[in-house]
Amino acid sequence: MSTTKKGVAGRIDYDSWQKRTSDLTKQLDEEEEAEQKANSSALGLDKFARSAAEAEERAKAADIAKTKSTLEKYKEREEGIVENLVGLLCSVDNTQDNNKQQEIKFITRDNLDAGKRVINISDTNGPGKIVLTKDLSNLESATPSNAKLQPKTYKDDAENNEDMHKPTIHRGIIKLNLRNLHSCTVIVKCKIITGTVEISHCKDVTFIAEGDDATVVTVQADLCTNLNIQFKDSPSGKNVPLRVRDTNSGPTTTKFWGDDADDRVYHAGVTNLHVSTYRDGYVDLETNADYIKNGAATVGNATAEEVQFITSVVNGELVTEKVLTAGESKGLKQGARPMTERELKVLEKKKSMIENALDEKLKSMVQIKSPNGGNTLVASSSETSAKSNIAVEEEVYAATTKEEIDAIVASIEEQKAKGNEAFTSGEYAQAILFYTMALDRAADLPDASSVKEKLDGGGGDDKVEQLFPRHIVLSNRSACFLKLGHHEKAVKDGSDAELLEPTYVKGVFRRGLALHAMGQYEQAIKSLSAAQKLEPKNKQIKQALQFAEVRMTQEMRKRMQR
Repeated sequence: MSTTKKGVAGRIDYDSWQKRTSDLTKQLDEEEEAEQKANSSALGLDKFARSAAEAEERAKAADIAKTKSTLEKYKEREEGIVENLVGLLCSVDNTQDNNKQQEIKFITRDNLDAGKRVINISDTNGPGKIVLTKDLSNLESATPSNAKLQPKTYKDDAENNEDMHKPTIHRGIIKLNLRNLHSCTVIVKCKIITGTVEISHCKDVTFIAEGDDATVVTVQADLCTNLNIQFKDSPSGKNVPLRVRDTNSGPTTTKFWGDDADDRVYHAGVTNLHVSTYRDGYVDLETNADYIKNGAATVGNATAEEVQFITSVVNGELVTEKVLTAGESKGLKQGARPMTERELKVLEKKKSMIENALDEKLKSMVQIKSPNGGNTLVASSSETSAKSNIAVEEEVYAATTKEEIDAIVASIEEQKAKGNEAFTSGEYAQAILFYTMALDRAADLPDASSVKEKLDGGGGDDKVEQLFPRHIVLSNRSACFLKLGHHEKAVKDGSDAELLEPTYVKGVFRRGLALHAMGQYEQAIKSLSAAQKLEPKNKQIKQALQFAEVRMTQEMRKRMQR
């Protein structure tokens, strides 16, 4: 509404909503009438409709115009963070030896417009080098530190602002895309927040991630020829930098690229790919790949160029493996991450171990006694049951050890924290990416099957015991979708959060807000009423419910007038 003012990280200052229902109704009516007049005027529909059908068509046209305007604004916002760098290199003729000199183009913050955080480098011919300097690691976003409104906070919620007096800074570019480059070298020395680089339609190109800042976790290469990818002392995505005391210099890398299973090069339709890692200037690991030589073939409507491969470090060696299709993976999934045959075998083994452990658990819950020669099943003692449960728990998690579970949870926490930072800085699309990565990682936990069953509508009314509170991440992502206008996705995440934890009020509340934004006021009132039952004194919920009821009253009034 026009009377509201922005709060922390783009949130609404609900203190400005203290009005009576009658005042709200009047104001909303006036705004709606003005909006309808503006739409009608723009479409040349100022005159009265000659029939109900014509009036309906005019209303549809007005809605289409409004939707188009909204989409254009969203597209403009998304494109606002992308810097397109085209034709960076121009070969220079040396008149003395008639050879082309190699130009070196350094990309710094001076080459980027304000707010540009995604870099697209395209349509460039060498020879030459393009260097993304460490200066780009100084690109930063800061959390506002002058917030006056202090809304109620919820554990681990993205909208918490307990530390808002200390601006949160995160640095680097968001993502790097390389397209249609020829005969050149691209060197990355800066921080890439998502750790993602995409390379497509390139020929005779060398890509180098070099140094402590160059966090490149995932490379996706498609339809390239003679591509050379090098990781020179660059950190793994799971790197935890050392705190360098008394100096700002010195190495900070504790885990190098390839030290974690998530460090990967995905490639499809790439001819003559070379991947290598370096330590202290020397080649440590290297391998070659080629989609035809690696066995890619046309199957049905899928061409050989569409077959995807993964090159990663396995048991201390760089190995190239084919990604399984949905049919080949036998319905087993390892989160949202593509799976190889080797990983499928490991997963099947873990599944078998868990099933065997559960069978043993059922056996241990009973004792067989034979009084007077008869066989009777009798429940075991509480002491025996407790011991067997502990043993079963250890056996079940033997397939996924406690250390592995702790590592997965730590990874999820890391992605969620990054998402919260992006949210508080107003970078909602980036926050969605981090929250999605957290949920994908959570799919590797042993409780994933029971969680999926619950979200798919199974499991009855029983509460799911989660090894990590996914409902918080879902609720946070729902808030991001709300900010970006993706209301259906916001409803889905809010609903899933409520399924996993019905008492987590933020999930219920955000579902209600999204339904309200979609004009489904009756359903919105149900959700917001449920949220109010959970927290009767919450002003935000009370006022949102008030607005939904006002809108519902207006809708009923319109129906009566037809």
